[in-house]
Amino acid sequence: MSLLKCRCSFLAPRRGSAALFVLAALAALVAPAGSAAQQTARSGAVVGHVTTAGTGRPLPGAAVRLRGTELGALADSTGDFRIGRIEPGAYEIVATYPGYGAEVAKVSIRAGQTARVELELESRPLEMQGIRVSVLGPDLQPTSRLEEREVREANPLDSGELLRNVSGVDAVRRGPLGLDPVVRGLRETEVGTYMDGARWFPAGPARMDSPLTHLDPSAISSIDVVKGPYALTWGAGNLAAVRVETRDLPPSGQDAAHLRLETGYDTNVNGAETTGSVSGRSGAVGWSANGAWRQGDDYTSGDGTEIPGFYRSWEGRGKVGVDLAPGSRLELSGGYQDQGPMDYPGRLLNAKLFHTVNATGRWTVHHDAGTLRGLEALAYVNDIHHEMDNGGKPTSLPMPARVPPFALDVGVKAHMNVEGGRLAADLAGPEGWSFRVGGDLYSAGRYALRTIDRADNGMLLFQDLMWPDDRITDGALFTQASRQLSSRVHADATVRLDLVRATADSVSDFFRDNVGTDLDHTEANFSAAGTLRFDVTSDLDASFGLGTAVRTADATERYSDRVPASKAQTSAEFVGNPNLSPERSVQGDAWLTYHPSGLRLEGNLFVRKMVDYITIEATSLPKRLPLSPDIVYRYVNGNAIFWGFEATGDVAVTRALTVELGSSYLWGRDQTLDEPALGVPPLSGSLGLRWDDPKGRFFAEGRVRGVTRQSRVAAQKGETPTNGYATIRLRGGIDLTHGLSLRLGVDNLTDTQYVDHLNAKNPFTGMPIPEPGRVFFGKVIYAL
Repeated sequence: MSLLKCRCSFLAPRRGSAALFVLAALAALVAPAGSAAQQTARSGAVVGHVTTAGTGRPLPGAAVRLRGTELGALADSTGDFRIGRIEPGAYEIVATYPGYGAEVAKVSIRAGQTARVELELESRPLEMQGIRVSVLGPDLQPTSRLEEREVREANPLDSGELLRNVSGVDAVRRGPLGLDPVVRGLRETEVGTYMDGARWFPAGPARMDSPLTHLDPSAISSIDVVKGPYALTWGAGNLAAVRVETRDLPPSGQDAAHLRLETGYDTNVNGAETTGSVSGRSGAVGWSANGAWRQGDDYTSGDGTEIPGFYRSWEGRGKVGVDLAPGSRLELSGGYQDQGPMDYPGRLLNAKLFHTVNATGRWTVHHDAGTLRGLEALAYVNDIHHEMDNGGKPTSLPMPARVPPFALDVGVKAHMNVEGGRLAADLAGPEGWSFRVGGDLYSAGRYALRTIDRADNGMLLFQDLMWPDDRITDGALFTQASRQLSSRVHADATVRLDLVRATADSVSDFFRDNVGTDLDHTEANFSAAGTLRFDVTSDLDASFGLGTAVRTADATERYSDRVPASKAQTSAEFVGNPNLSPERSVQGDAWLTYHPSGLRLEGNLFVRKMVDYITIEATSLPKRLPLSPDIVYRYVNGNAIFWGFEATGDVAVTRALTVELGSSYLWGRDQTLDEPALGVPPLSGSLGLRWDDPKGRFFAEGRVRGVTRQSRVAAQKGETPTNGYATIRLRGGIDLTHGLSLRLGVDNLTDTQYVDHLNAKNPFTGMPIPEPGRVFFGKVIYAL
């Protein structure tokens, strides 16, 4: 079983102490490493490169160590590593990475000289070590990531569903698709979302769609998750972050075309899917294309209750890359997605359509020597058109005892456009220093108009701006400095400065009279983070992090005029506040990883203080719609605190049998409302068994997950307690012949009736949306 050394995360200061923190962190980097960091005249070193066998793809975060010593290193973003202060002699060097077999090479070290090795790790196609979170290491590279193979075996309907099995990560269900990730209690725009480096935002004012909705899982190569304010070089406002990379192009030298087709069916949810991809290369030009079609229908929960769940989705994607010179590549990619209609039992309306277009251009340069080691230039545009209606909802029917008694025809047209780019350079400094410097920019424009007519005669009753024609623009500069302080200690520090402007062209008369007319707002936001990693022994790592990141208020929080909020489970109306202060997260992390041969145990603890936390308060303002609850709420700044832990473990009982354990807990409190924070999942734990045929022909996996009752709820936001539950999941797969394979499985084997605590409520019944009951699935895969 492949084991991976963990690199860790930390956090940063409050506003007043931020500068002191950065100065202290930089001082630690500048401090002389002492004699322990100096290579003695009689010692040597080894450098090398870790890649995947056959493809040559670098493996960032791969663990490399000298067997029988406490010396080791982690591969950087290009797969390179260096181990110094090695006494002369003959050694075995071992490289490991999750989902790949270990690679062992012999190396001879001579005094005063540097040896070089190339390490190629073989993929084990049927190996599955669970869906793993990427933990941001001290060099801001993930220590592990969810691989393409793991995405396929998980059988998700959409990308957000993939993250529900990640420790410390959950997701809100509002309908059959569009599960919205929540990372350690952080939600919505508190979690920055990126695809191939481009920033994504949702198009629905009611958050029907998370950004991950607009990418089919079949197109994913990897997903990285950062569970704190450490992704400061990725983009703005990342109190946590999710980064998705689509399929890579074939590497140089592989000119043969590759084809992959999948088709499958899920019972209960009546889900049918067909996906396909093709890729190839001709000399310096590589290309790929991906297509996906999915459709589902209503499902039944464990007690037989039928839940509206119809959906339809199809998309096409393409990517072309040109090798301009050795180490220099230009990539152009784009996609179109058409979704809808879709049922949303957790919303007042259903989705009529999503039309999504995106395009990205990326130029990258890598050098093995010199001061400039890497350069990235990125430009992108994302455009989403979204329409909603109340077809099939109680409001579409006449009800004599209701006010109003006649049927309503409700429609919303929304538009989201994001344009942006980034420029970053990786620099090699003297005496073990490395730097990343650069800047990024995005401009997000939103517009949403709601129209309410009488269904019987078409008379217009209301027309409201749910989002005015608003735009939020954020431009930033960042610097990251890293240094190996000694053979066992690595440190880094990152600083970031964002300049933000938010503006709207118009608001309603009610908003102008009761909220304000100053719609322009500017900010200068400073973020910083620092990390330290200690290689205590060759099998034990300890890491610490401290970071602070700032998120500007989004368009809904600034400009909404009495529309339902997605940051509460009540269907009451909410008004925006254009003068909200930006939300600041200050978080500290401590990680401990023990990973001898055949065993990996990892535990981490974090504490987060939220300053100017965006929460709500009740007002005396009149409601807009007769069917809404009487109290209208306003977004305000406050304070909150969170803490929690995650613990995971993998034990290789035999070469074929692996036992996996996991547990997580989160505690949060909204100090302004003096009650528990919204959307805090209860204590959970899991136990899994995985059998892999040593020859890679088949696998079988079973997992039990248990969740306790959650009685700590945000009552003022409409949250109610949920019961505990336990579910069983089974998976299996076999490679048949000539590229043909079969995957089978069952979710919720015992047909348990249960509700994920974060799920939205049906606004008409007040009941939270239950999860599907028992679901059998089968999938046939052909790869050539």
